[in-house]
Amino acid sequence: MGEEVYHISLRTSQMINVVRLIMIIGVIYVHTIPVLDTIDSPIITAFASLMRGPIGTSGIALFFFLSSILTYKKEFAFKSNFRKKCSSLLLPYVAFISFWILVVFVMQLYDPLLALFHFDSQVVLWGKPVIQWSLLDWFDAYTGFVHGAPFVYPFWFIRDLFLVNIFASLIKKAVDSNPYISGIVLLAMSIALMQIGAYGLTLFSFTLGYYVVKFDISLEKVDNINIGLILVGYIAIISCFSIPFKCIYYVLVFPLVIVANILCLRIGYYLIDKKHDKYLLKIAPWSFGIFCFHEYFLRFFRKIASLIIPQIPVLVIIEYCILPIVLCLFCLLICKILNSLPFSPLKLLLGGRGSKSSKR
Repeated sequence: MGEEVYHISLRTSQMINVVRLIMIIGVIYVHTIPVLDTIDSPIITAFASLMRGPIGTSGIALFFFLSSILTYKKEFAFKSNFRKKCSSLLLPYVAFISFWILVVFVMQLYDPLLALFHFDSQVVLWGKPVIQWSLLDWFDAYTGFVHGAPFVYPFWFIRDLFLVNIFASLIKKAVDSNPYISGIVLLAMSIALMQIGAYGLTLFSFTLGYYVVKFDISLEKVDNINIGLILVGYIAIISCFSIPFKCIYYVLVFPLVIVANILCLRIGYYLIDKKHDKYLLKIAPWSFGIFCFHEYFLRFFRKIASLIIPQIPVLVIIEYCILPIVLCLFCLLICKILNSLPFSPLKLLLGGRGSKSSKR
């Protein structure tokens, strides 16, 4: 184990666990947005655009920011960090994508089952069943480098987090050599990378995390910032995204990320201090498991709900509000059941995460 260079208090550790769980629930709400597509309303359309756009973007950035702090809080060598991330990120990434490819392959053997769960257009890669995939299709299913996302769409986040960790030592050396010039260069690189995907957001947020560690900035300093002021600033920045110029995005996305990070940390500390975290801290160790399981089960749940619930606006909105919570509890139940098995592979599949590892 490397020497600790950045201290994280118990309060901050609990806050991070709670915030990550809340953010994952938020991710599921973003992925449930298609449920609302049947409602023809400008308010719903605006809400969906915000969730998929600036709100979703700022939430994802927080994951990279916190992951960076947890990575840099101890000294590490490239080899040790690479080995650790292979276990905690790459193994779950490959295992879960392989699992869902197998599930879809089996379903494709029985067309009525495939149609029931609406996999005909959403999962059959580029309109081809698994058995017809080329080598390029298989490569893209695991990397997403051709079409932007791997077979399990949300896993682009794990892919990008693994990739940025490969360059973690290089980022550290660059910032250590000259924090100010390197900061400008890395910001310029982030803006350039935004042209080809979320890589710029990843680089910016991960680098921001190292600056916090390097300059020993305590996350608890957000306690000194008025939460109302932060919220007003966040809303003000988000409202500017309605301006129909693409360049506005590149101007505002970075301050949006910083303000959103402060807001989420402030809320996280509030929940911890007010003892509203009792159940959240019990569920938090399984947040990564919920993330890994949720995507295709969400598709199952959405299809079943659409068959059972009349698709009228009021009921659809209620469905949208409740479905992610039901799904989270379902995924949590799966994690609990798998973890209770005598020879459970769950801990290995989750990269060593679980109820015991969460107590670190």
